[in-house]
Amino acid sequence: MLSPQSLTEMLSAIGRGDDARDLAETEAHGLFADMLDGRIPALELGAVLASLRWKHESADELAGFARALNERVPTLELPPHLPRMVVIPSYARAGRAPNLMPLLALMLARLDVPVLVHGLSGGNARPGSLDVLERLGHLPCSTVTEALNTLHAGRCAILPTEVLNPSLDSLIRLRERMGHRNTAHVVAKLLDPAPLHSLRVICVADAQLLSRLHDMFLRTPERALLMRAPDDDSFADPLRRPRIELFERGGARMLFEAESGALPLTNPLPPGEDIDGTADCIRDMLEGHRAIPQPLLNQLAACLFGSGAARDLTHAKATVSLGLAHTAH
Repeated sequence: MLSPQSLTEMLSAIGRGDDARDLAETEAHGLFADMLDGRIPALELGAVLASLRWKHESADELAGFARALNERVPTLELPPHLPRMVVIPSYARAGRAPNLMPLLALMLARLDVPVLVHGLSGGNARPGSLDVLERLGHLPCSTVTEALNTLHAGRCAILPTEVLNPSLDSLIRLRERMGHRNTAHVVAKLLDPAPLHSLRVICVADAQLLSRLHDMFLRTPERALLMRAPDDDSFADPLRRPRIELFERGGARMLFEAESGALPLTNPLPPGEDIDGTADCIRDMLEGHRAIPQPLLNQLAACLFGSGAARDLTHAKATVSLGLAHTAH
């Protein structure tokens, strides 16, 4: 727990504009722990969030924030014979492209990979992935036990942030009062309910944040896929594949290089804000009536390999080609 003097000193350090100092990982851990535990007064909390937004979080700060969060998230344990749980965050609002993250999640579940999607549900949350999943017949779980049962049944589990950590949910929802995103939006992407037994899918739009996350993952043992996504949600650009990297044990491996130019689509995708049209589009893709964009298939292969469901990337690509044909219905 930070003392009032320590908090004041931190605020002074991070709130100096161009002269701001980055916090050490241990400092960041203590600060975010107090934020989640409700020990930061409202005035100071707003100042911290605003200062971090304009300073930008360093790799050490992100690591400390993530550690504090994941110490306060319930652990989901699955049988050891299963692949790693693929953890997919979804916190972006409707963007330019239709939200195809539900397609990725449901394809993985069809290929017998445990999948957990987490994001905001209810309240003033803008339409997004969870709304598309609901239209496809996949409702959020109300408890961790229900999510585990869903995973054991081989289905994609959807958990609202409020169930995983109510304090994180509250911090994210401050966007409506503050008028912009805050650090909680970034840290939510790093949520890990299965430490060392998961594959987190991390997609961000900002190139500088991508670089800082790259540096952070080089210092951690956890496994994660990292890529740039135009709308900040957890799916590859359907028109142009991003660079996809796999991180584990402090190392990085490039699985797919970024493509240049845009790929032609035989069937135009629905507008990003069209939730019903997006759900219909995904349903057609899952049933084999519409082609799945190649970047999404590449991301699926990366997830299969990263989760351990495939022995190598070649095997993952073959599983994607054969498995989807057999599971379409």
